[in-house]
Amino acid sequence: MKILRKTKDTNNFIATVAIGEKHLKEWQQYILPSWMLYCERNNLGLVVFENDLVDKSHPKWKKANWHRLLMGEKLKELNVNNACYLDTDILINPFAPNVFDFHDDEKISVVSVTQLPFEYPIILRKIAFLRNRYLSPDYPLDSCLFISNENYYKYHNFAPQEDMFCSGFFIFNVNNFSHTLEELFFKYTSNVESLDDDQAILNYEFQNYGKIKWLNYKFQAMWIYEIAEKYPFLYQDINNKEISKKCIRASLKQNYFLHFAGSWECHIYKDESIMNDNFLAELQDFDDYLQSPVTGKPVGSILPKDSQMLL
Repeated sequence: MKILRKTKDTNNFIATVAIGEKHLKEWQQYILPSWMLYCERNNLGLVVFENDLVDKSHPKWKKANWHRLLMGEKLKELNVNNACYLDTDILINPFAPNVFDFHDDEKISVVSVTQLPFEYPIILRKIAFLRNRYLSPDYPLDSCLFISNENYYKYHNFAPQEDMFCSGFFIFNVNNFSHTLEELFFKYTSNVESLDDDQAILNYEFQNYGKIKWLNYKFQAMWIYEIAEKYPFLYQDINNKEISKKCIRASLKQNYFLHFAGSWECHIYKDESIMNDNFLAELQDFDDYLQSPVTGKPVGSILPKDSQMLL
């Protein structure tokens, strides 16, 4: 466990698991700077777990992503109050509101992947169609991408739950839930299988436990949804760095946390210049503007100085 930022006031921490040199370096290079700015602005702690939290010789050892369930017991050593776990492929708008202000200590906070600011069934169609048309003709137009909520759980022999969330983001109170999460890790064998790694299991276990708070989509905007709904033209030139940066920045202006989960469209966040000084200055200026009052007082007709803009 490496502590990157401490806090004496709230003891709320952002935490992640980055096991493996390549994984860790990519997170440090492309993602960490935005997290650090966010933590500094909101007086949050920041910690990363770089090694397995249980030895590989343990009969219940599982791969890296499962180890987030064990971090609560380690965070107790730092007197952490609440922890927000984030996957290592999530960019943060540094001027986003403090996520812990929306959390209930008695519940686990998550973000739905179906309750969206656009139509869920249609966005899935767009993703399949655009991937097939522009990225690979082998991408199926019908697959488990479209699995229903009921069938998602039944496939894993679970009773259907209220909804589905992406487990790359969740918030929990360390004292209230760390032992429960640890028990969940050891409940399943090392060879446990799922359509989407541990996500179906966590969806069932968290929701079946009955203490869930659903947060706004903006706290885990999914890039696969954002690009298909707002920037579909990018599929035709997916490796164009300049256009990609503009789209990612536009999405960050509208959302708080932007998650690049997946392997088809999501590699494009690996660009240090996305969060450059000019973009951060624009975010700062807009944030300052939001803090200033407006009166609605008429100021007369004002037109662009460049007449070409009127054509």
